[in-house]
Amino acid sequence: METLYANVILPLKLQMEVSYIVPAHLHNKVSRGSYIKANIAGRDVVGVVTGTTTRHPGFKGEIKEFEQVLDIKPMTQNQFTFIDWVSKYYMCTKGEVLKAASGNFMNNPHEGTIRKKRSSKNIKEKSNGNTQEIILSAEQQAAFRICTENISKKIPTLVKGVTGSGKTELYMHLAQETLSQGKSVLYMVPEVALSRQLTNRLEKQFRDKLHIFHSKISAGARNRTREALRNEDSPVIVLGLRSSVFLPFQNLGLVIVDEEHDSSYKQNEPAPRYNGRDSALMLAKIFDAGVILGSATPSLESLYNYQAGRYGLALLEKQYHSAKPSSVEIIDTLREKRNGSMTTLFSKKVLKAIEEKLNNKEQVLVFRNRRSYSPMVQCMYCGDIPSCSNCNVSLNYHKNKGTLECHYCQYSKRFATICTSCGKPGLKERGCGTEMIEEELRHIFPNAVIGRLDAETTSSKSREEKILKEFACGNTDILVGTQMVSKGFDFDKLSLIVLVQADSMLSSEDFRAGEKAMQMLVQLAGRGGRRDKQGHIMVQTAQPQNRIYTLFAKGKDGTAQEMEERKLFKYPPYVRYLKIIVKHRNKEKLDSFAKMVAQMLPKWGADNFTGPVPPPVDWVKREYITNFWIKLERTNNSSIVKSTIFAGMELLVKGYGKGATITFDPDPL
Repeated sequence: METLYANVILPLKLQMEVSYIVPAHLHNKVSRGSYIKANIAGRDVVGVVTGTTTRHPGFKGEIKEFEQVLDIKPMTQNQFTFIDWVSKYYMCTKGEVLKAASGNFMNNPHEGTIRKKRSSKNIKEKSNGNTQEIILSAEQQAAFRICTENISKKIPTLVKGVTGSGKTELYMHLAQETLSQGKSVLYMVPEVALSRQLTNRLEKQFRDKLHIFHSKISAGARNRTREALRNEDSPVIVLGLRSSVFLPFQNLGLVIVDEEHDSSYKQNEPAPRYNGRDSALMLAKIFDAGVILGSATPSLESLYNYQAGRYGLALLEKQYHSAKPSSVEIIDTLREKRNGSMTTLFSKKVLKAIEEKLNNKEQVLVFRNRRSYSPMVQCMYCGDIPSCSNCNVSLNYHKNKGTLECHYCQYSKRFATICTSCGKPGLKERGCGTEMIEEELRHIFPNAVIGRLDAETTSSKSREEKILKEFACGNTDILVGTQMVSKGFDFDKLSLIVLVQADSMLSSEDFRAGEKAMQMLVQLAGRGGRRDKQGHIMVQTAQPQNRIYTLFAKGKDGTAQEMEERKLFKYPPYVRYLKIIVKHRNKEKLDSFAKMVAQMLPKWGADNFTGPVPPPVDWVKREYITNFWIKLERTNNSSIVKSTIFAGMELLVKGYGKGATITFDPDPL
């Protein structure tokens, strides 16, 4: 019998496909798209066959047989097309995309053998109860008609709806319509907490057709979702995070991206560094499916696409329960300090407002976008600030744990007041985080029930659910939280939102800082004032005249001015950005290699770039860092430039960049 070879993509950072010999007894079972178990470098992995041939691959070394063909429906052409697009656009290997697409399953080939035994468990649990009827308001019905018309025309629709306008009901109605046509739905949200909040609402409507997909559920549950999607005869709705774009859809009919502006849709580490929203758009295009992008504060990229005629627009301008927009109060903390009207962290105006809400049995949300007790500690005698031994950043003080920690590399050490520089007991906290705010509020309002929602208190699913449930039920009076509290939650009794040290939102060197700050303010304001009650938001700032605050107080978003500035200075969305990150453990070698990169970029087609430029934190995990920022015109030529840079950089590293690590980050956020 003639030897048959299989070309295989493995979930590894390999530029090329790997060839295996097909065992004789499997010749009739293997084809393009087959999942196979193979051994490489002494370990078993699951790969995908891209094709078979009787022609010898020309490899001089030993070619091994793969072990088995897994009993999984083969990867479809649409999946191959999507993987190829992600690989090219986000400048990584197909193996890295395959690893992201299959998660733990690719590293545990035995997981797939037990999925059928468990597949019915959750269905029985979720099937109880009656389907709820979705009743749309006149405004929602008008938006529904716009969306369905655009879906039929294959035009993405941007749903711009104020917080509390009933976007979720609109999404559910559209999803039900799609399922009735025998097609599946992907409903994306940016955060796990938001997914958990939506689950109960969606279960009442979609029952056993609903599947949840994110990293916080078990590998077995994720594989059951994959198995359900491979069944073309039974359409489902998947509620998932950004990674859900890699699921094996067969008959995808609609993609809904809620809170489309949210930066959590962007994957930073590891490759592929993809944007879930943008990837979902391409996925829908491949399947000829409809797209709904929803937000109260749409990204400038989506607004640009609407203005360019690429997207349709549906507006929801009335809150579902007729509540008035939250009133806004900007508090000048510098003036308050001069007048003696500031405590350590709060203006007396804020404390009075909190007390009034508590007396009225209403709830308060206090926002500070920094966890820990304080961002640093400093010696009051010599001024020394303890820093990380692996990164050039100060250590954050976590009082509850009694530690100083690095939020970049997770280095940690016990906190002691003795300064290691001068030997005196002078270490004191500087600045504040959510932990300090919670402590001060407990001291000022000893009878109030106070909770905290940040990365530390939500380390487990049960703790996160308990915190949110207690606040939603009205059992918690004051909730202190980071940006995760702004993500679409609906709290009936919440009527006051307070921002502490709000200016930290504007201190970033990111050109998007203003846009992100405005989005955060609007999203936070939308958390209060539901159910016919007007909310109030108080912003403590040392920059009360900042354009962002003045526009926000007037109920304006400044979009037009922001777009004009982006156009003038050639920033996204008018150009595409590509960030190249170069790392090396040796500073001199990094600088030398970076100079070579700067010389080669124009030859690779990058005519407009900045760099090498070290980031504010330029030494992380004992590696020195420098960046290149490349502006690419929004033309088809940009893909050619990106592929040229990718190939050129690979050769440059092999020839001159020993020890250097290169990271490509297209469309960075």
